[in-house]
Amino acid sequence: MTDDSQDLTLEVLADERRIERVLIAYATSVDTRNWAGLDEVFEAAAHAVYGNDPRSQFVCEGRDAIRAMCRKNLDGCGPTQHLLTNFRIAVAGDRASSICSVQAGHFGRGEARQARYELWGEYRDEWVKGTAGWRISQRELHVIRDFGEPDRVLGPA
Repeated sequence: MTDDSQDLTLEVLADERRIERVLIAYATSVDTRNWAGLDEVFEAAAHAVYGNDPRSQFVCEGRDAIRAMCRKNLDGCGPTQHLLTNFRIAVAGDRASSICSVQAGHFGRGEARQARYELWGEYRDEWVKGTAGWRISQRELHVIRDFGEPDRVLGPA
């Protein structure tokens, strides 16, 4: 017979792994331009702020706005790679918070194919567990450092 604390610990560990998988699904969706995949990542009413500087940040209200912002910035890119690591996840029932490091590399297309833009930062997320599983309800991308040529790399196709 298992005791309740062991069962609780196993469930928390399973939830942490489920959240990590959703974060990886986000990176895969944006890198493959699978925009429908964001439905499996964000709550419909999710709120997101990408960037620290109010002059250049993106504030998105709702999953569709997040998807539109991602498309606006990445559909015109060449290859991208969003690497996530250093997962720190805290689960409390049907709520959770997480922080993970992100290194996002972007290359241009066409004449700008040698241009590069890279970002180092952290995704700081709040989560809700529903019938469909864990989804991000709030996201903040905290930029630690970025460099390169975003004006030549990011933007419309």
